[in-house]
Amino acid sequence: MLILTLKKINFIIKNEIEIFETLFRNNFYSKIPLIQEINNYFFKIKGKYIRPIFVFLITKMLGNISKKTYDLAILIELIHTASLIHDDVIDFSNTRRGFLSINAIWQNKTAVIFGDYIFSKSLNIAIKNNYIDYLNLISKTIEQMSEGEILQMKYFNNFFIKEYIYNIIIFKKTAILISACCEGCAKSLNKKKKIVLNIKKFGELAGMAFQIKDDLLDYKNHMNDNENYFLLLREFKITLPFIYALKKTSKKYKNWLFNEFNNKNINKYSLIKILNFIKNSGGIEYSIYKIKLFTNKALLLLNNYPNNKANKSLKNLILFNKERLL
Repeated sequence: MLILTLKKINFIIKNEIEIFETLFRNNFYSKIPLIQEINNYFFKIKGKYIRPIFVFLITKMLGNISKKTYDLAILIELIHTASLIHDDVIDFSNTRRGFLSINAIWQNKTAVIFGDYIFSKSLNIAIKNNYIDYLNLISKTIEQMSEGEILQMKYFNNFFIKEYIYNIIIFKKTAILISACCEGCAKSLNKKKKIVLNIKKFGELAGMAFQIKDDLLDYKNHMNDNENYFLLLREFKITLPFIYALKKTSKKYKNWLFNEFNNKNINKYSLIKILNFIKNSGGIEYSIYKIKLFTNKALLLLNNYPNNKANKSLKNLILFNKERLL
């Protein structure tokens, strides 16, 4: 069995990613010492650059990479970065990728303004280069992401959240940005409307699969952490595994869960009981099934496009999501 890694998947865009990293870092430079201090710290905890990877692979599959491709990758990653910083403030999260979050070090006010500062940089790239198509795309994307964040705040710990609401939240919070990557690529290459819509749909499906996987990994991390259960409880989100388990359980168990969630003195053993309940009620298996469903639909769409190396790498990227541990 072939073990998929991002390094293998990215091999055909290795040079593009290296150029992107340099350009992306340059966009963060500031003469203001505090901003530069935060910038330097942020790059110590950089992510996997999943969205730029989508940008370069989609563009290579459909055409040729240009300056506009790099600019799209940068402005999309800027939006993603700003949204993560704001998420950590809203979710009271003190960690990000195993490091202290920006709000944990520099306080919430600074983190919020820094996130806004990064958002503005993404808009500046579109305006400075007169990318009207990108400006329309990112303004609509930020609007929908904000709607998703507000919805999540409303249902953050809502015991009675339905699956369709959860789907709307993850579509707006995550899938919409990956979709924007793909749509932006097709538009920048002047592809026909049908291709643009299909590529956009591919991004939506991939984004849904990636977010459900992230939510699934949250549960696995909770199950494997025996020390920081108070922190885990505070950051515990009611997502698909819990929603499905709750839907399938008896009234007796629903009452028990409701009481546990409202118990201010909840302890480590109660948390373990809740996590085991979710695991034993099929919530984990159902989430895996949904990831496979979105993944297979995304893979089918790619069959309509040239079967080149970029297409194969895109398929591997989608399959990688199913197996990743981080």
